[in-house]
Amino acid sequence: MQPAIDSLQTLSDLFKEVEGNYRLFDLGCRLSKLSVKDFNEFETGQKPYPLPWLKHAWIGILLWQTEQQHAAPTIWFLKFPLDEQGYLIQASRDEFLNQLLDTIGTNMLDQKESAAMADKLQHSNLAFTPDQDRMAAFNAQARALLKQPASDFYEPVRDYMMASEHAEGWQELGLQGFADLVSRLPDNDGLAKAVAASVVTVPAAVMSGLAVQCENVVLPYNVSQALMQRGQAATDLGEQVACLRAVSQAPNAQERQVWLLQLLAAGQEVSVELLAAVASKCQTDLRQHTVLAAFVEACSAEQGIFNGLVGELMYQQDLRQAILALVRSPERSERLAVAFGQFLQA
Repeated sequence: MQPAIDSLQTLSDLFKEVEGNYRLFDLGCRLSKLSVKDFNEFETGQKPYPLPWLKHAWIGILLWQTEQQHAAPTIWFLKFPLDEQGYLIQASRDEFLNQLLDTIGTNMLDQKESAAMADKLQHSNLAFTPDQDRMAAFNAQARALLKQPASDFYEPVRDYMMASEHAEGWQELGLQGFADLVSRLPDNDGLAKAVAASVVTVPAAVMSGLAVQCENVVLPYNVSQALMQRGQAATDLGEQVACLRAVSQAPNAQERQVWLLQLLAAGQEVSVELLAAVASKCQTDLRQHTVLAAFVEACSAEQGIFNGLVGELMYQQDLRQAILALVRSPERSERLAVAFGQFLQA
């Protein structure tokens, strides 16, 4: 028996009534899985959003019927505004939920009715379209979940990365192919070994295509080690940042943090591109006191950068408390004290 629509108070309530499967993703700083428990506790105001970015929760929702895995799934990309402590502004969710129930009720897997809702979402300030890199990663992981084959772009990328020579042909490689390749690395030792060997020799443009997808998975150690070594040897800032992003959730955390401290070393100018990558991709590392201290100090060299990046991290409660402890410490630099004082006045 279907429940009364007015008894559905949250999206979590609604998902429980869908006669199929669903998976939630965060698409803020990277593509990552969002647990049903975390989402439910966020929706009901029990805790702040675990992965806030730009004052929003960026959520991808994939729904599909088990017996029709090759049929087109229902997909929503929604961004919910957060208050200053990272909690859901519930009126925004209520607005979307009411609109959804009025349009298609609980029949979210009906393609015709879902298409009607998609048309309405085009005019909603809650809807967003992921950038090409994130969309490619989402498509790759959705195909894997639905047990669908990889895209037509996968084999050319795989063959190129496994080849002994890499001089020609890279211009024809598709972004979706890199996403498909990377999504298969954690479960394919042979492929991971070949990619780790190729990282040393592939052109910078290929490295960039690979690296931007690697940030969305927990890489095998040999691949992350190869990417880190290439980044440490690189003299080009763009290549350094690409490699750092690629290994930002890799298993070799201690080595990555040593590298981060070198990149953020006091007395040297640190680029905004690097600082933005650390703030958005390396938040686990920022929970280490020495890394956070070096990052906040580097940001304090430019007030606009400090306000934007440190202000964004203040939405995460554990980092907020750690940052406040740093700026209240008698050992803080005068520059940091001034930057934080101006931040409070902004």
